[in-house]
Amino acid sequence: MPRFLLCTSLLIIISAAACGGGIGDPAGGDAAGSAAACVGPLGPPITAAELTGMTACCQADMGQAHCLAAASTPAQLQGFVAACDSGGYCIPDSFLETGGAQPPQSCTAFGGDAVCLSICIPQVSMNAGLLKKDVCGGADELCVPCISPLDGKPTGACDLRTLATCGGDGSGSGSGSAAPPCDDPATCAYDATCPAVIDPTTLPACGDGAHCLDAALITDPAEAAQLAACPSDATKLCVPDVFLETGGKFVPATCSSVNGNEGRCLSTALPAIAAQAALLPQDSCAASEKCAPCFSPLDGSDTGACKLSCDTGPTQAAKPFADCCKARAKCVPTSAIPATEQSNLDADTCATGDLCVPDQLLDNEPILACTATSIVGAYSGVCLSDCLSFGIAGIAIAKGTCTTHELCAPCSNPLTGQPTGAPGCPAAP
Repeated sequence: MPRFLLCTSLLIIISAAACGGGIGDPAGGDAAGSAAACVGPLGPPITAAELTGMTACCQADMGQAHCLAAASTPAQLQGFVAACDSGGYCIPDSFLETGGAQPPQSCTAFGGDAVCLSICIPQVSMNAGLLKKDVCGGADELCVPCISPLDGKPTGACDLRTLATCGGDGSGSGSGSAAPPCDDPATCAYDATCPAVIDPTTLPACGDGAHCLDAALITDPAEAAQLAACPSDATKLCVPDVFLETGGKFVPATCSSVNGNEGRCLSTALPAIAAQAALLPQDSCAASEKCAPCFSPLDGSDTGACKLSCDTGPTQAAKPFADCCKARAKCVPTSAIPATEQSNLDADTCATGDLCVPDQLLDNEPILACTATSIVGAYSGVCLSDCLSFGIAGIAIAKGTCTTHELCAPCSNPLTGQPTGAPGCPAAP
């Protein structure tokens, strides 16, 4: 399910740097003295006094950055930073103060290795709601993962460790080794012992067990189409918490669904599940879920409910409803039929606890208008399956203009004029 942009190919900032002297390790050493002698890919380090004479930018995001002339901004960096209205590019102060030669501070994001980057970088700002501060020392910095928790691929954020060079020695001045991600990329399902990919509690709620995520962060249109818009903000989609916590890498719990079909516990925040919530059993699922069948009990077709994310598929064969009414209807458990519709159904040849429901209603076939004449005179109505139970009123119902195995059910009582409530009839005014 939902995948989101997480600073993919975030920064390719530095090519070769020509400078003299080493830059101190962030964890120790004489960083200030070395920085003074170092010329990085952005030029010589810029002092705090010099920054005051430059045009500030990124102020709307509460960031710390200033505009650097385009001629002084490496081409590799220009595509990843914002342009300044006055010309040049908006460069984080943490880069300018070292000439871009000092590697970023290390941190931990989503249980894996990460680096601290300024919110003034657009892709960091775009994902600010998902990223945490961790140990980042800069007031405007957030912890960006080296490896995406979604697909196990490098985000590009940690290229600075090896690309930031100083002194002409050709070696990166940061720590080149990266800690492995918490989740094992060799397995599909996200490790339950790892920190949540996205902490749902940091997002607005949109129902029981679901929270709102910016629609722009869900990059697959097919996946986005399976989600409902958040009631409070149409630019966000309502995503079940399990998708957020695992980055969409999980196996739904197995349960017993309609007619004993194997099923999966899926969130009622999903429109397809919400639309059938009244008909689907709870079984062993959480309160915010319903048990969706792997196979349709109507015809045994694959519903796709048991092939989501890391699910390897159903282990049991389909269990379709039994036929009744001479194979023109199906035996459906009473528990799956709304109480208001049960009075017009018979058991026919069905087992105890089931009622015989016409295929016409189960398959949502078009219900056509009709006219007929019976003992009560001429009337208009709708063509309904003769598998339905019309009770004593059936003696006043004729076939009329309907096809074989259908009866013309009146939309209003010929004697009283009151609506009959027959399916397919116009709604009462």
